[in-house]
Amino acid sequence: MEEIYPHFIVDKPLGEDFFEGQSQTKLAKNISDYILSADKEEAEKDDHTCIPRIIGIEGSWGAGKSNVVRKVENQLPQSYYTFTYDSWGHQEDLQRRSILETLVNKLINDKVLHGEVSIKMRNGKSHTDKWYNQLALLLSNKTTTTTRSIPKLSGPAIWGIIIIGLYAILNSFLGLLPSIYPKLEICLGLVLLFEASPFFLGLGIACYYHYCKKRAWDEVFTLLTRKGNDRIDEQFTSSEEPSVTEFKNWLQVISNQLEEKESPKKKVIIVFDNMDRLPSNKVVQLWSLIHTFFAGSDFKNIWAIIPFDYIHLCEAILPNEKKDIDKFKQFINKAFPIVFTVPKPVITDYRKLFKTLFEKAFGKNEHDEEHICQVFMCLEENPNPRTVICFINELVALRLQWPNKKFRLQNLALYVLKKGYILHNKEKSLEEKLLSNELFDKVKSFYPQTDSVRVQLCQFAYGIEDEELAGELPLRNVLLSLINNGNSISEYAESPHFVPVLESILTSTSITKDSLANAVKSFNSLDTSNFNEEEQERLNKKWDALANMKSEIDFTEIENDETIHTLIHKVSESCAKRLLKSYCNALSICSLTNGADYYNVLNNLQKEIDNTDNKIDTIGMLQERKVTPKEFEEYVNAAGENYPIFKVSTDNEQLNQYILEGTLEGRDSTVSMFKLLLKDQQYDFSTLRKEISNKIEHWQDDDRALRLSSLVNRLLDDGKEILKTHFNASIINSKAPAIYTEAWDEFSKQGNEDIVAMYIANGYDIPNFEDRMVPRICHIIEKYIVYTDLIKRLGNSGSALYKINRYMIENCIGKKLNSKYVAQNTQIIMNTLNITSDVFFKQFNRWSFKWDENDISSYSVYVFEPLFEDYKCNPGNFTDGLIMLDVKAMEGQSEGFLTDDGYWINFVKAFLGTKYLPSTNEQLTEELKQQLDYVINHNGIRDEELLNILLDNSPDTAIFVSYLNDKMSAYFAQNDVTNAIFQVFGKLLPKLERSITADTCIGLIDHFIKPIYRETKCAEIITSNPDFYLYVFKVGATVAQTILKEMLSSKMYEPIRNEIATLINNEQEDSSKNNT
Repeated sequence: MEEIYPHFIVDKPLGEDFFEGQSQTKLAKNISDYILSADKEEAEKDDHTCIPRIIGIEGSWGAGKSNVVRKVENQLPQSYYTFTYDSWGHQEDLQRRSILETLVNKLINDKVLHGEVSIKMRNGKSHTDKWYNQLALLLSNKTTTTTRSIPKLSGPAIWGIIIIGLYAILNSFLGLLPSIYPKLEICLGLVLLFEASPFFLGLGIACYYHYCKKRAWDEVFTLLTRKGNDRIDEQFTSSEEPSVTEFKNWLQVISNQLEEKESPKKKVIIVFDNMDRLPSNKVVQLWSLIHTFFAGSDFKNIWAIIPFDYIHLCEAILPNEKKDIDKFKQFINKAFPIVFTVPKPVITDYRKLFKTLFEKAFGKNEHDEEHICQVFMCLEENPNPRTVICFINELVALRLQWPNKKFRLQNLALYVLKKGYILHNKEKSLEEKLLSNELFDKVKSFYPQTDSVRVQLCQFAYGIEDEELAGELPLRNVLLSLINNGNSISEYAESPHFVPVLESILTSTSITKDSLANAVKSFNSLDTSNFNEEEQERLNKKWDALANMKSEIDFTEIENDETIHTLIHKVSESCAKRLLKSYCNALSICSLTNGADYYNVLNNLQKEIDNTDNKIDTIGMLQERKVTPKEFEEYVNAAGENYPIFKVSTDNEQLNQYILEGTLEGRDSTVSMFKLLLKDQQYDFSTLRKEISNKIEHWQDDDRALRLSSLVNRLLDDGKEILKTHFNASIINSKAPAIYTEAWDEFSKQGNEDIVAMYIANGYDIPNFEDRMVPRICHIIEKYIVYTDLIKRLGNSGSALYKINRYMIENCIGKKLNSKYVAQNTQIIMNTLNITSDVFFKQFNRWSFKWDENDISSYSVYVFEPLFEDYKCNPGNFTDGLIMLDVKAMEGQSEGFLTDDGYWINFVKAFLGTKYLPSTNEQLTEELKQQLDYVINHNGIRDEELLNILLDNSPDTAIFVSYLNDKMSAYFAQNDVTNAIFQVFGKLLPKLERSITADTCIGLIDHFIKPIYRETKCAEIITSNPDFYLYVFKVGATVAQTILKEMLSSKMYEPIRNEIATLINNEQEDSSKNNT
């Protein structure tokens, strides 16, 4: 008969070794050989010592330890009896009583133990009886039971209590009847009625319970007999566990009886199986029992085999010392004298095992077998026989649930292997896991058609046959969940059916007014550029649909609407206009609770529109909105200078009054708004100006209003002069110290800068002044003091005046200035404020230095010699005026003023050759002549720098040439010169024309050249001016021959050697001609 597949595999140790290397068979053979050899050795020994008879079999969960034990049992001879104690099955009853009872019962039932036996009891006496009776006696330990009955109040008893109470009440009432009813007949009748009524009531109740409730008469009248059958019994039982000694006696008796000849079994092997399935606390409990039985005991006919998982046992025994491996190893060595280890099979062994078990379950004709095996080996990191059996049995169960062949077995296998992730992973929803690519981690190469496989996995998970529904259901559910919560849906964009499912959700009733915002947020997370054109068009239409839904919603509050911001980026221009028109109309009529909200909402909306390609005029869609001054204040302060954009205004008179009240009440926000409105032609603040001026002129001692009143008063003044309306100096002087000594949070408030500025203008200074307040004061202080008056008071380092003056100079602040005062005190200001000249003149070059004729004679009061270079390096209106004053003053100096006047010498050095003094004019040329005369007369230069600068800047030609001609003919042609004189005039004479007479040339050769031509520096001058000197040599060639010949042989004249040689040759030729 043909076998029907699939069917389940029994998960019990059968003693079969499925592994190719037969590793379990070899291990079982080793264990059985050890047991046999140990028993044989024991029998041959003369002494009574007993070798250890506890064997440990180490292996991980499911590695086949139980199967090895079964094989050991099969390989041992018939005289060995194996008893397996299932620790897992008895985990709720792990007591000495349970273990011994199970063992002895099994041995009695299997005829291993029979007949009578004598066993030493707890009282020390021996008791002889049959094994069964001995066990019964052992298990019949003294038990004490106490029973207590508690009567239960029944229904009839309750009615009886009511009747008795009624009878007592009526009897007490009977005593009152004669006084109420004097007539004897009436009174007697009522007495009989009252006395009989409890009886008739009781009789009626008894009949009701007997006939209607079907109760027996004895139960009905329980109250009268006072016997109750209804009670609650409570029992209290205590029992006494047999002692350790008793159980060891029993094991010793069992061991001894096995030696008797009539016993068919000579050895018993107790196997404590499935320990690795127990929780940690149960492992410790069981191990304690095993240790109690076998520690130090000599049961030579009883063996104990304990399969264990090393890691599980370690965690149970040493839960807090997992890292102390050495300590645990010592424990294992002490507990197990002999330990055998189940070898870990190689991969080929598992393939063989998988194939064998798979074919048992599905037969040999299942073509997905190899595919499933490979997938199993990929996903099961540490397979063992048990995990293989569990997997195949789950696969059998799933195939029986889905028998249709269209459901591939390999897909069912993937579902089984991924079931833990799909059904039990709490990090994601079921739908998210079914749509995740984690389903195919490590096995994607085995399932190339992931979409179709995913659909079948969905069918298995949901238990539905409809393939299309199964494919869409998880996607629909997960998208709906994400959309309702406003989360991103982009990670599912590549899923099959994504576009139609999303369309379905966005057009269904699932999107309500409440969930619309989240739907838009989720939809916006999707990048539609990855879809084809047809899909993009379909999805874009959904944006318009969502926008239309949004435009139908009633807006009741003014708040930022991110949904609208998103929609205007996505919808068509016409749709955006409809949406914005509806939105703007609603905003214009919405009740306003805060003006700032109105601006922020509209401003954010305008920014979003500006970032689109649509040209939509939202301003034109808005209606004019008139608001209260308070709302207007909130709006303006939020908008800043952009407040006019969104058509919000307020009443002018109310605004004036509101600002006045806010100023006097110390409201900074009101004054901040006022500062923004100052230049707005729409509002007239003349009323406010009048009221504030009046308040200041008739000031009441109101500290709260002082600060902002000062500020508003200044802001209302549109002039450039000092304020006409200001506080009385005594008020400011008395209040200012308390203000500028406040902590910065208070001192920094607007308006305090005005109080401090007035205080300074009143003639005071403030030491250690706060740096952060300085800039604010500098920009307004000229409303209270002229800049010239301020610069006259420089203060001390760190004081308010010091810091204000310094800051104003550094930042070029200031308007009205007396430049003559600054010119006169330039050095004092720079030194006191410790500022550099470039900073100083950058500030004051903003003003012109205007001088008159009266200032010329006082030039040195304004223009300081140490500052000449600073003036020159910082040109501007101020410095230009100073320098030109000096230029004008120099013109009036007497002849020879450059001889010994250091002021003017330095002035010429600084400015000659600049735009102020471009050349050596006639006045300076005359001074140059004196400098040159000094060289002749004193054989040296008085001031070489001055001489050079006068020479280098184009002296007056006529005067200078005339001077040189005179000196050449009258002095240099007749008097020998020195080296020093030649170094000056040797450079100047070449400037003359080449029309010198022969006598002068001869004189120059003899007196100007001959004395110095051997000097190196003089030779450099001659070679640098060859035209002049060769001309002189040529004209006076006759007397120059000796000098020229010497020059020709000197290296100093190498540059003009050829010219000198020519002159010599020419002269020789001329001489020859003359001789001829």
